[in-house]
Amino acid sequence: MNFIEKFKPFVYKDEFIELPYRLFIPSLKTQKLYPLIVFLHGAGERGIDNVKQITANQGATIWVSNEIQRENPSFVLAPQCPENSWWGNYPKDNEAFEPNSILYTVMLVINKLIREYPIDEDRIYITGLSMGGFGTITLLKEFPDKFSAGVIVCGGGNLKNIEKIKNIHLWFFHAEDDSIVHVNFSRKLVKALKEIGGKVNYTEYPEGLLKNMGHDPHESWVLAYQDKSMLKWLFSNFKGGVV
Repeated sequence: MNFIEKFKPFVYKDEFIELPYRLFIPSLKTQKLYPLIVFLHGAGERGIDNVKQITANQGATIWVSNEIQRENPSFVLAPQCPENSWWGNYPKDNEAFEPNSILYTVMLVINKLIREYPIDEDRIYITGLSMGGFGTITLLKEFPDKFSAGVIVCGGGNLKNIEKIKNIHLWFFHAEDDSIVHVNFSRKLVKALKEIGGKVNYTEYPEGLLKNMGHDPHESWVLAYQDKSMLKWLFSNFKGGVV
C-alpha cells in the first residue's frame, strides 16, 4: 500500500468554502484514545487535487510509517490550501500574520474529527513547513489551548501575542542560508519565547549543509522530518506537561 492509499480523501464543504483534506486512520482498539497530528504544507502544494500535500515531502507521511505507528498509533490530518490562498493573511510588512477563513476551516475540520473519532484532546499536535510553518504559528496563537506541541520548519511569524504560545512545547527547524524564508524569522521567535520562559527547542542547519546534500537550503524539512529525537519528543508531550 502506498502513502496515497493510506490517507483517505475527504472534502469539507459549507456554504462558504471547500477544503480538501486527507486523513490517516490508525488501527483502532476499543476504549482507547489516539493522538492527532495536523500537517500544514507549503505554498507549492496548494490546489484541489488532494494529493500534492501528501506526495511532495514527508511532512504528513513520516507519521504513518510502520515504525511510528507501531510505537505511537495516531491520526494524521493533511488539509490542502486552495490555489492562490494562504494559511493566514500576510500583509506586505510581514509583521502582522493573522488567521483567515482557510485556517479557521482547518480548525472546523479538527473539531469535526474530534467528534467523530477517538482522538485524545490532550495530544493534538501541529506541524508545518514554509507557508505552513507560518500557518502553524498563526493557528497556535489563535487556539493556544487546542494543541500540546508544534513543529515549525523554515517558517515563522510575528512577535505579536507571543505570550499566548509560551506554554506550548515547540521545536523550530531552519537552515542558516535559507534564501526563501530568512532564518531570522525563526531566530526572533525562538529568542522571544526563551525570554518569557517558553518551552522551545531550536535546530539550525549550518550554511552549506543542505546544498552539499543536493538540496536547496530552503528544504530543511528533508532533515527535520528525519530527526528521530524530534519524532520521539513530539509524542512525549501532552497538554499541560510531558509524559
